[in-house]
Amino acid sequence: MVSSPTVTHPTSAMRNAPENAPSGGRLSRSGSTPGMDTLADLASMQHHQQTTRANAGGLRSTGIYESQGSTNPAALSSVQGAHGSLPARGSLDPTMTEISSRTAPARTFTTKNLSEAELHTVAELVTYLATNSFAYESHVKLIDLLHRGFRSHAQNRSLSSVADDPRNYDLLADLRSARESMDARFAVGERIWVDWIEDEKLLATTFDECFAVMELCVKAVQEEAGSTKLWSLYANWVTSLYVAATGDNSIQEAVQPFADIIIWSDEDKMVAAEVLDWHQQMMDVWSNGAKATSWRVDESHLLWDPHTELLLQALARSPSPDGVLEMKARFRERLTTPHAAWDATFQRFSNFTSRYEDHAYEEIMAQVNQECSTAKAMYEAREMRELAVKRSAESDSNDARLSTFSEYIEWELGQSRKRQPSVFELVEALYQRALLSCPANTELWQEYTMFITDEIVSHARRDEDILPALDRATRHCPWSGSLWSEYLLAAERQKVPFSDIGKIKHKATSTGLLDDGGLEEVLQVYVAWCSILRRRAFQEESTDEDLDVAEVGIRSAIEDMQRLGQAKYGKGYQGDPNYRLERIYIKYFTQSGDWHRAREIWKRLIRSRGNSHEFWLQYYLWEMSAWGKISYRENINHAPSSPRPSEATKVLRTALKTPNLDWPERLIQVLQYHCEDHEDAAEIQSASVQIWKANKAAKQRRIKEIEDYQAAQAAQAQSLQQVHSLEPQTSVDSAVGLGTSKRKRNGEEKQQGEGSATKKTRVNAVVPGAEGEAPPQTTSSELKRDRENSTIIVKNLPRDVTETRVRRFFRECGTVNSLALATDEKSETATATMEFQSRDDALTAQTKDKKDFDGHEIEIQVGSGTTLFVTNFPADADESWLRERFGRFGQITDIRLPSLKFNTHRRFCYIQYRTADQAKSAMELDGEEVGSKQKLVVKISDPKRRQERVGPLQEGREIHIRGLDWAVTESDLEAVFSKYGTVEQTRIPHDVSGKSKSFAFVVFSTPEQANAALDLNNTKLKSRIMTVEIASKAAAKRQATTIIRSAARSTMSPSPDVTVANGDHHSNAASPPSSTNAGSKPSYAEIRDRTVALLNVPDTVNDARIRALAEPYGPLVKIVLRPDHQGAEVEFKNVSDAGKAALGIDGHEITPGRTLRVGTVGELRKQKAEKKRDKVGGNGDPKGNTTAGLQSNVAIGTPRQIGISRGRGGGLGVKRDGASSVAGPGRPESNRTAAKEGQAGEAKSNADFRNMMLAGKGVS
Repeated sequence: MVSSPTVTHPTSAMRNAPENAPSGGRLSRSGSTPGMDTLADLASMQHHQQTTRANAGGLRSTGIYESQGSTNPAALSSVQGAHGSLPARGSLDPTMTEISSRTAPARTFTTKNLSEAELHTVAELVTYLATNSFAYESHVKLIDLLHRGFRSHAQNRSLSSVADDPRNYDLLADLRSARESMDARFAVGERIWVDWIEDEKLLATTFDECFAVMELCVKAVQEEAGSTKLWSLYANWVTSLYVAATGDNSIQEAVQPFADIIIWSDEDKMVAAEVLDWHQQMMDVWSNGAKATSWRVDESHLLWDPHTELLLQALARSPSPDGVLEMKARFRERLTTPHAAWDATFQRFSNFTSRYEDHAYEEIMAQVNQECSTAKAMYEAREMRELAVKRSAESDSNDARLSTFSEYIEWELGQSRKRQPSVFELVEALYQRALLSCPANTELWQEYTMFITDEIVSHARRDEDILPALDRATRHCPWSGSLWSEYLLAAERQKVPFSDIGKIKHKATSTGLLDDGGLEEVLQVYVAWCSILRRRAFQEESTDEDLDVAEVGIRSAIEDMQRLGQAKYGKGYQGDPNYRLERIYIKYFTQSGDWHRAREIWKRLIRSRGNSHEFWLQYYLWEMSAWGKISYRENINHAPSSPRPSEATKVLRTALKTPNLDWPERLIQVLQYHCEDHEDAAEIQSASVQIWKANKAAKQRRIKEIEDYQAAQAAQAQSLQQVHSLEPQTSVDSAVGLGTSKRKRNGEEKQQGEGSATKKTRVNAVVPGAEGEAPPQTTSSELKRDRENSTIIVKNLPRDVTETRVRRFFRECGTVNSLALATDEKSETATATMEFQSRDDALTAQTKDKKDFDGHEIEIQVGSGTTLFVTNFPADADESWLRERFGRFGQITDIRLPSLKFNTHRRFCYIQYRTADQAKSAMELDGEEVGSKQKLVVKISDPKRRQERVGPLQEGREIHIRGLDWAVTESDLEAVFSKYGTVEQTRIPHDVSGKSKSFAFVVFSTPEQANAALDLNNTKLKSRIMTVEIASKAAAKRQATTIIRSAARSTMSPSPDVTVANGDHHSNAASPPSSTNAGSKPSYAEIRDRTVALLNVPDTVNDARIRALAEPYGPLVKIVLRPDHQGAEVEFKNVSDAGKAALGIDGHEITPGRTLRVGTVGELRKQKAEKKRDKVGGNGDPKGNTTAGLQSNVAIGTPRQIGISRGRGGGLGVKRDGASSVAGPGRPESNRTAAKEGQAGEAKSNADFRNMMLAGKGVS
């Protein structure tokens, strides 16, 4: 009897074995050795993969797909747990690569269960897949359509109608073939597996059909690890087969719901009884499912609970002391594992204990509760994150689900392994859940496999096997060269037989999917494969045949890559810019001692790489290494004298003769030092002449390049001037942050709190900039920072280029202020936007136009005309909003938002495009409505056209009134001041209770009218004497307080210096009369408990974005933005909402690379303002490090417990506000901090209050 949960049909081995197949799957060759067999296999694979690529587009049958037969499930599981062996499912599955080239003939699809439009789509998908059989999304769409028709047919069937039987669905054969074909090419994913199994269960009636469903379940649970859905389907199906085979219905109470009712004939029951021990089979499947999903904290109980009930039933039928001990240990293990149903498990254990160990019930329960309560607390700590995952699962956005899992995983990785030894298991389960949700995400699979590899390497978890995970990864993402190369490397490290490693490589390169991903994906596989061949050839136990295998394999890989490149890019394909395969080939010959053949490879590379100074340096270093080894050997042999490195000298002298060498000055220096160190007088003299000539030629070349560039620059400037002359000069009189006054006009306090803008468009005004625009008559004056004319756009860089590499390439041109890289997915290249410190530096960098950069001829253009100035967008708009709206006009290389560190109300940005044409086309958004009465302002940025801002404040026609009576209304003000002229606007700011703040602003139509109104200065209006003066510019505010709502005690904080929405303090105004209806002020402790301090907030994030982030957790009272401390204070109305926000916001990535942390207000105020340094050269970081955007080096603890009482009413020596009144080593640090932060909340004596009242200061 077979007891394994992954079973094999008795005749499956015969059914799957090919006819006349030789042993080992290899053609028999008499007289050959294993090494020569491998050589033949390599040649065969090379020929086969080229043939397969040419034929990979064909479909598999004259219907939709040709039936590929069932896969032996025993082969899938036979290697599980075996060290050094490969999972048969996937890498060794020939169905993935043996794709027929036959094309399906046209046919008509008919069924009443799909509409005509859906049938037309089916026909189109079949036609498309006939030539694009590796189109993943098309496979999924076709299967979904056919499955929808099948379900419609099955649900509408009539018991009396034979035609409505599920087996009579018109497209049933097509549905099965479509699934089998996709399974042959890709991993189908959890959802399709569930539909597939459910459909086949509905169709299965005989023993063979039911057994085939079980084989499907075996494949599914092995391919989609950790899936509770698939394991539940599998276990319930096997339980159904057990009931059908034995007639035992007693287990139905344990396994609920029990929906699969199977009725077999007597013959089927006899066959079933002979094949398997069905009870053991059922228990093994439940056991394996519970084990495979045990660390899924959300749904592991779906398998553990039924399995436990089955075991309890068995124990009740045959009780024994050993059985009780085993079950007790099972409960203890479960209770130490965090899971959602922990309380239910504890209750079940209570029932078990009361039945079998009632005499020690209280002692056992108390002990278990103490030992296992940590697991319960662990789940409670994850409950909010589990809720976030559940919410994201309801979304249609893969990005939302992936982002939620990524944040969860990062948080889990940050947990202490000492306190939680199960971190690895919990993180692995999270990765499995994320991959079930996003099965075709290459980056996620790479993170998962790297996580396991790191666990094996760094944490010495030798029992972990990375190969099954990599096999599944390459099944789900067969287009990823990085995953295949990692697979090959892991197989080599785990000493997998070389023939099996060859099959992995063959499978990776034979389908053609890597080609679609780009040559880089294919190259990564070949590099890994050739490295394996080279290392294997020089092991201690290697033979001459191993050397031959390596030589043939590396040479074949180089030739194949050259063919692929020419097929894709034409005859002009120059090969890999980094010549990685050739370097492996050179290393092979170097290790073999064949210097001549290695040198020949270097010489062949000169044709394609000869214009790169780095290539010549590598060639030179290799020659010096070879010379060193030869000299060492001759010294051992006591040669009279060592030879000079003439070959190395020849390399450098040949390099300097190469036309279009990108950096000859570097090689001139190397040649000079080399000759001085190693050559004789004659060679030094000859080299000196060549160096003199090379220096002269290089100097003339640079002069010509500068002249050419200046001519091109002049032509481009003239063209831009013509473009600018055609544009109207239109801007806004808006509060974008330049010279913002003390107040916002026209009720902006309220509007800004609601995320709306109050900007007004003015004709014939000039667009304001970010750095203090000069008036038009001073266009020749020196600008503070001329980004537009000191920025260049570098195009056609390698896709994988790094910022460090670009900086190094331009390092001699001058100081780089900033650098941004963007990748163009269509051309598989990258574009760099570089701002230099001066225009002259940018001009120097232009001389590198058309130069070679790692095999790419780069194109450099000046950044003028590529940058847009954008303002008047919604207050809560972030970079993603801007990219979504402006990205359709072209490739955005950079978005610059202003720092709010010195002014919290700046709201504008600069958007830089790859070309000036793209920027100009985006100007069609100028004037587009983006909100209530809000229109975008979009202009080409030009520092020379900047002008001073205009408006009531700047024009001197606004007056500021202080000492206003609290009963005065805006209508009263207009009536009083209108006799001096036309009043355009009046505004009286109010506090959170709606009362006047005793000051106001009045705007006249002319400055003369405003000056005339100064006659009312020091006059009495109602009960108070008011001060009237011309409004003046105030310093920009370094913080902004946004009042959301007024609230009574326990909901609103006291704000003796409450500011209006723009952050203005008016502490000199007299206090308004108290109101008997006003709610009492809450204590400091109450405010503290419902206030969340957000740390590490970038200084480009405004209060509207903070509000949008925090408000989903509950109603807010107040937001205080503190860019000068890289943070914000958020006060909630309820303590519970603050607690939820602290858990939900902690770890949130508010901008790329910036993760929020939650702490106390005290921690926030200890943080310093963000410092940004992005310069290289001059006073910048000499290493080229960029610190802009990095998180502050601030010690941040875990989120505090919101709402937890801190010693309130805590006994002797403890004050009511939670701060200890007793100093000493026993006093908690948190209380000391709280006491320090809460000075205003400390008790004062009667004498203190009396003295303060007499001094006129009031009580704080």
